[in-house]
Amino acid sequence: MPIEFETQILDINPGEIIEKLRVLGAEEKEEVFQKRWIFDIVCLNSEQPGLGEWIRVRQAGDKVDMTYKRKKDFSITGTEEIELAIDDFDKAAALLSKLSCFTGQYFQENRRKQFFLNDLEFDIDYWPNIPPFLEIEGKSEEDVKRGMKLLGLEEKENGHFGLINIYAKHGIKLHDYKELKF
Repeated sequence: MPIEFETQILDINPGEIIEKLRVLGAEEKEEVFQKRWIFDIVCLNSEQPGLGEWIRVRQAGDKVDMTYKRKKDFSITGTEEIELAIDDFDKAAALLSKLSCFTGQYFQENRRKQFFLNDLEFDIDYWPNIPPFLEIEGKSEEDVKRGMKLLGLEEKENGHFGLINIYAKHGIKLHDYKELKF
């Protein structure tokens, strides 16, 4: 199963990150609004918050995808995923909601500002009720670390924390919210 090479960096200044990426010549994309349904898988869920398996249906602008994710730990290499493009957000969510094998179903919104530089993807994510954070994704763990170094962030706390733990750092239990909207 493909591994997702990604890290999240909290407590960032989005303006500084955007300026550094522009100076580096990164390709800048328009900020996009995203909505998603998360379906936690009952029989495969971990007892540790933020670990386990789930299916995500996401719409980002005009792009819609469905992804299976398995998070085994919080490292750069700790998440496996299989993603496929689909064409109907609402039908996919309706189909999955009919299945009885999910512990929870959650609707979430966020905004994302995206940059690309060589083989690296830099996403500044804005979520309701918490400060923005940065995700860096590459084709290898070394790529991700190189991305951190390019921005001078190699000394900052990082990891593939996941939203449950990011919200928990701010005293919020994410799954207490069946709907998370701006």
